[in-house]
Amino acid sequence: MNLRTTLVALTLLSFSTLQAQQPGSTNAWKDFDFLVGEWTWVGGGHPGQGKGVSTFAAEMDGTVLVRKTHLDYPATKERAAFAHDDLLYLYRDPQDNSLRAIFFDNEDHVIRYAVTVAPGGNSIEFLSDAAPGGTRCRMTYARAGADSVTEKFEIAPPGKPNDFTTYVEFVAKRVRK
Repeated sequence: MNLRTTLVALTLLSFSTLQAQQPGSTNAWKDFDFLVGEWTWVGGGHPGQGKGVSTFAAEMDGTVLVRKTHLDYPATKERAAFAHDDLLYLYRDPQDNSLRAIFFDNEDHVIRYAVTVAPGGNSIEFLSDAAPGGTRCRMTYARAGADSVTEKFEIAPPGKPNDFTTYVEFVAKRVRK
């Protein structure tokens, strides 16, 4: 009887551990908890200074984490005002269970990323696939407080896939979890 009870307990424990790691579970995006919610952004760089809003939320029964962003850049002497909108989908690749993301924006960019959570969970790096003859991108979110984060977006030129320079930097404050 003890052996049967032990086997049932081990089976249930294994199943609950597996469930906690599956995309549809509540723990699937625990490393991203510091990003979940609605945010206001200020900052800029090459395109100028801007401000906007974004949301991070689990969707499709928790199988993906989605970031939606809208940024406004006011007019300057050199250019007209413009808006930037983008979508970022984070998911676990079913081939190897790695974290991946794909980015789309209203400027017709599509960027595929490998995603790495830093030890301790205080930052997350999105590193685009290196393409021969093309640029490479790196986007890093870092926890800056209980309800604030920074985002740095960097670009490496063609032929120099690790020679990153900052394109934009933003500071965000969470307005709603």
